[in-house]
Amino acid sequence: IILIMVMVPRLTAAIVAALLSPAQTHAFTSTSIISSLPRSVRSAALSTTTTSFGRTSFASSITANKSIRPTTRSLTIMSSSINNVEGATIKRIGIIGGGAAGLATARAFLRANKNNDDDGTKQKKKVQFEVTVLETRNSVGGIWKYDDDDNDDGKKSRPMYRNLRTNLPKELMAFREFPWGAGDGAEPSYVTHRQVHKYLEDYATKFDLLKNIRFGCRVDHLKVVCDDREHKHEAKEGADELDCDSWPQISLKWTDNTDNQSHQRTFDNICICNGHYDLPSNPPLRGLENFPGRVIHAIEYDTPAEFAGKTVLCVGARASGADIAREIGSVAKRVYLSDSSCNAREEFGAANVVVSMPRTQSVDKDGGIHFFSSESNGSHDEEWTLNDVDVIIFCSGYDYAFPFIDGESNLEFENVAGERRVRPVYEQLWHAQYPSLSFVGLPHSVVPFPLFEIQSTAVVSQLISRVGSVGLPSLSERLVAAENDANSGGPVTPGRVQDTHFLGSYQWDYCRNVAKRAGVYNDDMENYIATNKALYDRSGKERKGVTPGGDDVYRETRFCRMEKEQSYEILHSEIKFATPTVKT
Repeated sequence: IILIMVMVPRLTAAIVAALLSPAQTHAFTSTSIISSLPRSVRSAALSTTTTSFGRTSFASSITANKSIRPTTRSLTIMSSSINNVEGATIKRIGIIGGGAAGLATARAFLRANKNNDDDGTKQKKKVQFEVTVLETRNSVGGIWKYDDDDNDDGKKSRPMYRNLRTNLPKELMAFREFPWGAGDGAEPSYVTHRQVHKYLEDYATKFDLLKNIRFGCRVDHLKVVCDDREHKHEAKEGADELDCDSWPQISLKWTDNTDNQSHQRTFDNICICNGHYDLPSNPPLRGLENFPGRVIHAIEYDTPAEFAGKTVLCVGARASGADIAREIGSVAKRVYLSDSSCNAREEFGAANVVVSMPRTQSVDKDGGIHFFSSESNGSHDEEWTLNDVDVIIFCSGYDYAFPFIDGESNLEFENVAGERRVRPVYEQLWHAQYPSLSFVGLPHSVVPFPLFEIQSTAVVSQLISRVGSVGLPSLSERLVAAENDANSGGPVTPGRVQDTHFLGSYQWDYCRNVAKRAGVYNDDMENYIATNKALYDRSGKERKGVTPGGDDVYRETRFCRMEKEQSYEILHSEIKFATPTVKT
């Protein structure tokens, strides 16, 4: 039998296909049976199962400015998410993470499976995507899926806490193609984490994404796969690299937690969408070992009840620090909020137990905590000491974590704990050497969902050669740009390593540039981005007007988008300076 299979491979493949139903053929091509067959038989069998998609071939496209496009490879596994498009090339896409970024990315690829995108732009070449999302948990939503389960060591391991409400309005947070609310002010603009999770579930249902998600799957290892011997014929005259070197396939190994079985699969493109709120960042604090009380990170915080009657120090005064200090202040004896931008101790009235403190400097041998303030010109230095603190909570953010990338991953990659810098990355999105690997959602201090949507559309555009899109530059240009970004310290001058991926007010131009590369920038997109900026600036102004521990009134404001005017309407507000008005 084996001799016949080797001698007459296409006859063997035809017999196999005839004996099996379409569903069985799918299963047959997905198993290790085919991979164990001789190569000629394997190729013939697989090509037989893909006849309905048309014959595929190796191809690459280089734009007029010699931007490098990915090698197109033929794939074989059928999927209900793939349209029956004659002559289309099938590409296998792996997405790590089923949170907001992973959902937006899956949606971008599946939307592109139509001959025409929803925005009316056509593909230059027919490509269909088989999309697989690997999600560790058993539901979509990522960090927005709240639970109070503990780890084995008894510590809470998810950043979401019980009473959290967003610090951005839902009219700003929403995906562009999935508006949130009726815009009539009937519902609050600032929503709970449960409402965000429900919105993401509705998004996944609306766009039929669940069938592409494998829940309970932990990605264990990622490895770049490229065999130059098989692809030397793809080198283009005058090109500075082999296409397979620039756009290699990537192998993933993962464990299915439902049966504890290990799986491995090779993809044409991998999008890492695992977020950056998983690995707590604990900045070094000199003498911390001398502190006699309890020390935790904000990831362990859930409710204020356990801090009743205690004196608490929150180190870090950004979003989570300010919110946690306000919550704990409702039951604590005293809450100190250490803010590196604060130059003096500030109290806000007898009824407010939250006190602002400058940067936390050290802990002395007796357990006293020292705070230090220095004017930028060095003209004034001052120090304070606290000796009554019971608990220190580090509200100091999170480090990027990619536990599935290591020294065996066959790619240049650097992610040093404490630096919050990933390198080499081109345009905060693509691996500079291997753009078949992308990092959706890497920038921080941004409006996340709209950013994910634009980034994922740009990733797809490089694989379908969308009309109007701009191809990535050459390898050498990408590497130089990535290195410059990694050493720039972010957009603010002088910068810090930790701000490499900080965008803040710079996110709008970034979104415009990425949209242009994706070929989707037009007047409607500009109206969308400009309206987001207007809402962001307004909500930020209201948020900054709240004193630490004060009434949380900014979250009572209700907005309505007015995209044609690149503006918004305030439908309700309890902030004195924010009377109902239209911003122009």
